[in-house]
Amino acid sequence: MTPHTEVLKKSAPDLSKFVCEAVDIVSQAGSLILEIRLFNIESKGTKENYVTTSDIYIQNFLEEKLLALLPGSGFVGEEAALKDVVSEYCWIVDPIDGTANYARGIPLSVVSVALIKDDVPIVGIVFNPYLGQMFVAEKGKGAYLNGEAIRVSNKDFGTAMFSTAWSAYNKDWADRSFNISKKVHSECDDIRRLGTAAYELSLLASGSIDIYFEIGLYPWDYIAAYVLVTEAGGVIDSIDGGIDHKHQSSVLAANDRKNFDRLKQIILEELGDFRIPLN
Repeated sequence: MTPHTEVLKKSAPDLSKFVCEAVDIVSQAGSLILEIRLFNIESKGTKENYVTTSDIYIQNFLEEKLLALLPGSGFVGEEAALKDVVSEYCWIVDPIDGTANYARGIPLSVVSVALIKDDVPIVGIVFNPYLGQMFVAEKGKGAYLNGEAIRVSNKDFGTAMFSTAWSAYNKDWADRSFNISKKVHSECDDIRRLGTAAYELSLLASGSIDIYFEIGLYPWDYIAAYVLVTEAGGVIDSIDGGIDHKHQSSVLAANDRKNFDRLKQIILEELGDFRIPLN
């Protein structure tokens, strides 16, 4: 049992036993990020999108452990093709969210693990091994950071911290992302781009970031954090409404409905009829 699991069992006794056991597995996976020093880098189709051998090794570790924890469940990971989920329960995993940071020696990457039941996200776990931050949420049971309950901030739009990304994998989308960021930045307090959506959304859940948007997130990028944000009192959705665990989505989130609606208004004004293709 890892220290994170011990803390959770004491401070959040309502969490399901298997959630605490999943936290233990995610903690071990995070330790692997810190321990593996030698790895190869391979392209996933473009020079901006690549995978390390660490991604593959850690995903295989998570698949083995999580499927053993919940027999009969499905598994979808970033380092494999999207596939139809036929099981009642399915894990959706990003072994290293922030691979570009990891490959360059920038100490900012997380392990992201979600569990969905009948297409509904019910568990979200995001672990930053560099800072020892374990974010955990279970549907209906709250959101926690290292065992302490977390809530979104109460910032208004004018004092909000905005976090985003600029479509590194698709340069055709970048101008739209830049224009949205420029408009939001003109109205909010400041802007961040950290290179890991799961972590940025986790920070929104804990009140450090207040509004967020990105074009073209994959399910493993945000499904775990979706549970964190909603359980922490925030609002998160795709631009057209509805969370899709099978396709890319343009995702926005905010600490409250008023900020969410203003952010969405800015985004729709810039995007117009543009939508990313489903793939």
